Amino acid sequence: MAILVMFAGIILLLQACTPKNGAPTPIDAEETFSRLLKEVHYAAELEDASEYSEYILNGLPNDVEVRMYLCGGGRADALIMCKASSDSQLPAIRAVLEKYIASSRQNAERYNPSEVSKYDNSVWFESGLYIFVCITADTAGVNAVLK
Repeated sequence: MAILVMFAGIILLLQACTPKNGAPTPIDAEETFSRLLKEVHYAAELEDASEYSEYILNGLPNDVEVRMYLCGGGRADALIMCKASSDSQLPAIRAVLEKYIASSRQNAERYNPSEVSKYDNSVWFESGLYIFVCITADTAGVNAVLK
């Protein structure tokens, strides 16, 4: 009888440890960023502005890691990935990104109105400690990568 109970316990333990199909898995943030950069259509080539991100995204917590690619020539297109060091930083990161989009949208209203819709339709994606923002007219391409 004890062997039967132990055998049943082992089966239940193995079942609990087996990954389930459809269970969410963490994303590979670098791979996702790379795919968004390569597979999504942008108005022009994006340039790495990561080293200037602390000036562009003013107010981020100090230890947030940022990868940021921007389009020149007054175009809205951008790809931003922020990695928080803890869950508690996520609201502050969201607020800074929202402020960046609102400010950039306001500038576009004045100087390049055709770009406003890109800010309005920007795609946000969060996974764990990562927040991605993709600003482009190719929202279908972004969503295809994020599936």
